[in-house]
Amino acid sequence: MMHDILIKNGLIYLDHEFIRMNIGISGNRITYTGRQEVHAGQTIDASGCAVLPGVMNAHTHLSMCLLRGVAEDQPLERWLSETVWPIEKKLSARDIYYGSLLGIYEMLRTGTTCFSDLYIEMDMTARAVLETGIRACLCYGMADRGDESRGREELRIGREFVKKWHQKGTITALYGPHSTYTCTPEFLKEVKEVADNDGLKVQIHASENSWEIDEVRKKYGMTPVELLNSIGFLDENTILAHCVRVSDSEIEIIKRRKAHIVHNPISNLKLSAGIAPVFKFVLKGINVALGTDGAASNNSYNMFEEIKITPLLQKCLSGNASALKAYESIDMATKNGYRAYGLEGGEIKEGKLADIVIIDVSSPSYHPSYNLINNIVYSGNGYDVRDVIVDGKIVVEKGKVLTIDREKIIDKVERIKRRIMDNGQENTSDKR
Repeated sequence: MMHDILIKNGLIYLDHEFIRMNIGISGNRITYTGRQEVHAGQTIDASGCAVLPGVMNAHTHLSMCLLRGVAEDQPLERWLSETVWPIEKKLSARDIYYGSLLGIYEMLRTGTTCFSDLYIEMDMTARAVLETGIRACLCYGMADRGDESRGREELRIGREFVKKWHQKGTITALYGPHSTYTCTPEFLKEVKEVADNDGLKVQIHASENSWEIDEVRKKYGMTPVELLNSIGFLDENTILAHCVRVSDSEIEIIKRRKAHIVHNPISNLKLSAGIAPVFKFVLKGINVALGTDGAASNNSYNMFEEIKITPLLQKCLSGNASALKAYESIDMATKNGYRAYGLEGGEIKEGKLADIVIIDVSSPSYHPSYNLINNIVYSGNGYDVRDVIVDGKIVVEKGKVLTIDREKIIDKVERIKRRIMDNGQENTSDKR
């Protein structure tokens, strides 16, 4: 069989170890893994490299990279109401497009092959996804804020986005109600019913910090997780972002309902939200993925930072140095993220999506190499990524992103920044 692309001589991450073998790619799928010599139209020599399955950033607000560094040293409620939401009102659809390109550039350059985004003006992000070749799970961020007419309009926008973009190119669409503090239970039930009828996933923020939990308790007498459970929102098609402050009984609910959790450790630390008890989630068998959250609260889309800090925090939180293993962090950033969103990727196996990351491990930080998994998790960084393949196409080659003009995008976003800080014309559409 003649393959389109052959990756040869690399150390391939397979079942929690690295094995020297070859990978054949045909179309957008992995069609061969093994030690035999195979033929392909294009060959990538991965000598001296580690080869990982595609990395997924399972929770972002992509164009918030336009707000990177503008709102610092504030708790979540102030960060949102005093800085983020007012600035977002100034952003145009065109701004969101360029912000999306900037965020995608950073993700591709540091080895992210797929991301999930919940934000505003999502048509612009979808356009950027198709232009750059990255894979994405996208949803319009909906919030009814207790207004029934607003809720109808928000759901209309969300449904139109799904209809327009689902399964177009590398895009998977889903529904994205913002949270239990910006959406009423009635609205959340309606969104879940629509999503179930469409056979699609739902992503929502849940129990990010104590302020959110107190607000929801005041309104409904329940925590966010308890509320979502009471209205039938939680199941295997539900993705919960954060779950920082959850009780053991709530963890049992999430386990029983088979919902997925996206852990966003750096953002949670920066906004003083806390440290999610990921080691407890894992012990219960809950599928845990990793995300960066938006770059305004991170301030990076480099998933290798999340891969490193995740086991470190769990060791500290649990008082147990073996609470979370290095390979478990890699799995969270790869196959667990793809699984959460129902994608056949995140693993290097025949039949899986050809989303692959090749890492140059020749730098001093990888040596001596007693255990390559440990080196990647604790010593590596995303800028060691050499090549990236998404959907069977090479999008990063020898450290260069092939689908985005780096200098042009930086110039565009610097112009946007100047307009924002000069109190330029506000975009009057109500996006939140």
